[in-house]
Amino acid sequence: MTTNPFVKSSIEKSVQDLPALPNVVTRILKETEDPESCTQTIERMIGTEPALASKVLRVVNSAYYGLSGQVTSLGQAIVILGLQQIRNLVLSVSAFGTLKAKTPNQIDTMEQFWLHSFGTAAATQIISTKKGLTLDECESACVGGLLHDIGRLFLFANFGQTYTQVIRHAEQKKLEMEVVEKRLLGLTHSEVGRQMAIHWKLPKTLVHLIGGHEGPFSPEVVDPLLFTLHVADWLTKGLYFGTDEIPTKTPPAVVMDWLNFSPEQLDWLETEVEAKVDEARQLYGLMAA
Repeated sequence: MTTNPFVKSSIEKSVQDLPALPNVVTRILKETEDPESCTQTIERMIGTEPALASKVLRVVNSAYYGLSGQVTSLGQAIVILGLQQIRNLVLSVSAFGTLKAKTPNQIDTMEQFWLHSFGTAAATQIISTKKGLTLDECESACVGGLLHDIGRLFLFANFGQTYTQVIRHAEQKKLEMEVVEKRLLGLTHSEVGRQMAIHWKLPKTLVHLIGGHEGPFSPEVVDPLLFTLHVADWLTKGLYFGTDEIPTKTPPAVVMDWLNFSPEQLDWLETEVEAKVDEARQLYGLMAA
């Protein structure tokens, strides 16, 4: 099997045909980059979209955030979780809304994708805190974790039959997904995600994280945000596809040397992330509603 140029061009055209993110999301992204932004402004912005406001409140009150039933207003949610967490939620809920599953199989698979995304976000929070990243860096890593595989979700939602063939080929040949994506589609899910992030005018940091989370990495360049996301993604890839036939490479030495976790610390991290994934199962249902 080889690349069909028509498939690559069809994917790229479909990305360009994606609807823009809601205007309120763009405004919130811009507002939360301002250190002087205030709770009342963000609350008013979200409040202009009742469906979005309702979904954010349902998500905030889920077991994932440990606040079940305690939060009754957007203002309270923003105070408790902070502007950046609310921004992450709004962005994720809105991005999720652009990709609709059409068949029972797609619904099941997209749930796995989103559980992986929330598990990755949880892992980035733990790793970035342990490595002493700044609060802004921790938040960027978290939203990068939530959205890093948006390109994979797009491929499955819009090119489901073709992408299923990619998965089957990876299983049969025991090749990494990124290798097979490049070979059969002409571009990887990371490249698709990067194009989506640019199309949506997301911050440059997110474009960098979404487009670069699978590597390759230069041995001479230490990129803490990207390394954090790469390790978090690696730890939670087992949630995908329900198969052990697709190999997953251990992060390269430059990444693991920077991480500097003992085997015991990695085991502890996996346990913590598994607990978050279990909580995120409820969260998925709320976001998909």
